[in-house]
Amino acid sequence: MKRKSKGMDRLIAFFLAGAMVLIILAILMGSYFFGFIGFLRVMGVEYDSYWAICLFLFFIFVFGSFTELFSKALIFLMKNARMNRVLFVASAAFVDIFFTFLSVYIADLLVSGIRVSILAMIILSGLFFLLESALDSEFLREKTS
Repeated sequence: MKRKSKGMDRLIAFFLAGAMVLIILAILMGSYFFGFIGFLRVMGVEYDSYWAICLFLFFIFVFGSFTELFSKALIFLMKNARMNRVLFVASAAFVDIFFTFLSVYIADLLVSGIRVSILAMIILSGLFFLLESALDSEFLREKTS
């Protein structure tokens, strides 16, 4: 029996690894998208189409990346201030939730196919903050004095 070439083995391995990565990304993005749709239904948000939700999510991430810069800068400045731990965590949470709310509000203004209530925006901003702080281990670390 003749052995296949190493180039063909590498090509098959590369193809399988790429397919696995694409499948994992599709599952993650699908669960995020449909979880977001479920949240919107629970909160009573009205939307015209799934494309409006996709555009809404896209704008949240675009404006969120810009507002995140300001949020992180303010939190960095507060880290160097002389505050106790409880005040720092509460202030950092308020700043992060405010800037997330701002990006959600701007996205709501720009997308005409979706209507989000203020309560849903506040809850969504709080959820984004909780998810980010749970995934970001640096947020709750001790500040250096």
